[in-house]
Amino acid sequence: MLALNQINPIGIGTYQLDLENKDKTLQSLFHSVNKGQNFMSTSLLYDNYNVVNFLYSFFQQVKKDNIFLTCHLEPYIEKKEDVEKQLDEYLKRMNIDYVDALQVHTSYASKLPLLDTYEEIDKLVKKGKVRYISASNTSFDELQQIQKYFKLYSFEGVYNLECKYYENIGLIDFCKENNIKFVCYQALRRNNIAKMNYPFLIEMSNKYNKTQNQILLNWLIKEKQLNTIIKANTIDNIDSNLDSLNFTIENTDIKTLNNFQDERFNNIEIDWKNQGGITIDKLASQFKI
Repeated sequence: MLALNQINPIGIGTYQLDLENKDKTLQSLFHSVNKGQNFMSTSLLYDNYNVVNFLYSFFQQVKKDNIFLTCHLEPYIEKKEDVEKQLDEYLKRMNIDYVDALQVHTSYASKLPLLDTYEEIDKLVKKGKVRYISASNTSFDELQQIQKYFKLYSFEGVYNLECKYYENIGLIDFCKENNIKFVCYQALRRNNIAKMNYPFLIEMSNKYNKTQNQILLNWLIKEKQLNTIIKANTIDNIDSNLDSLNFTIENTDIKTLNNFQDERFNNIEIDWKNQGGITIDKLASQFKI
């Protein structure tokens, strides 16, 4: 099994994997692993169970102990037994014996009190079906409550150049202070940041002879000391992502990246209860080109 300090900071994203070209996608995943990527996050809801079903073929050829796998509990958890039932779906569909981390995908996914759901996850850790407890898409207060009673390995949340919500409210600092690994999703906003063509990013891209996305990944991992989840369906994109760590950004440029954010995201009131507004998991999907 992988130790925590062995995890590659560029994780393998599985949302919207190209399942129309399964052989090509599978070869790309194998390439990721051969290049040292060993962290993966997935969900039963991705393409209505089809992504998890597809990963059965992946784990037929890649030893589970060589991949740190995080799985999500999805809407709705209505009774305690639903937690283990969902986990068992992951184990059966991928033909594996355990997952490394289990987390509630969004707070509103649990109709039980959130701490009750995490108590059930803790029981699964004690059973050996889960190695670590993680959290995702919670408010700061919810995260603090969970951490008060359960030792968390990681927190999966939105963070990128434009949308720094979790940094602004102090949640990322809390994670660092409590040795909780912060894992960014939508780190590149599905290429929407690059599509904005910010002049300073274009200038940095030319200066370092790197793509805008490589600049962003380098900054997130080397400067901000965060982990990322990036979906890449092609070998070229995988190699490009991994090459993002092979250069150093000057301090003046780091300061520019640190200071920038799009205030439009800060003006959105998060709908934590999923009552028709913008939930935290939908935040970075706003303001597309």
